[in-house]
Amino acid sequence: MINMTPKALIRSDLFRYEGKSNFKVFLKLFLKNPYFRFQVYLRMTRSNNFVISSFFKVLKAGLGRKVNVQLSPKVSVGYGLYIPHGNIVVNAKTTLGHNCSLLQFVSIGAMHNSDAATIGDNVYIGPNTNIVGKINIGDNAVLGAGTVAVKNVEEAMVVVGSPAKSIKQVQNINDYAINLCSEEFINKAGK
Repeated sequence: MINMTPKALIRSDLFRYEGKSNFKVFLKLFLKNPYFRFQVYLRMTRSNNFVISSFFKVLKAGLGRKVNVQLSPKVSVGYGLYIPHGNIVVNAKTTLGHNCSLLQFVSIGAMHNSDAATIGDNVYIGPNTNIVGKINIGDNAVLGAGTVAVKNVEEAMVVVGSPAKSIKQVQNINDYAINLCSEEFINKAGK
């Protein structure tokens, strides 16, 4: 993962939600959307200031219980995270790439306290999807609703079912995920 400030990460997350990243849009979304607010708290837990980091860990834990999102500050999370709904559980040993979309009822777990999944960049994880074990999900992959992934998912593939099976190649990830952040946007947001 690239080393970015919490502010730059929050701007990238805001862009994923709204396609813009100015203060007015931030304030409106922060006040009305508890899932975005959770992400702000999550990003601020990575502050270099111990007091600020600790304060936001408390806020994140409380709001996480309310919106039912379990995503530890220990999880390596790239820029442009998108969580539009709750009921999400992510194992602390998971790695989430850039521009990941986690929809409702997603569970990413490990088997017997081992490492968890490594999720690539621009990955769309649909509703009610389970990812189990130390597997790799390739860049630009799409996991359809209700998928159970227990084996690696190739790059730019759409998988569905239980167990997950590839059904087609992704032609354009933008058909599945909105407002993906580009490297140019990230460079503007600052590191």
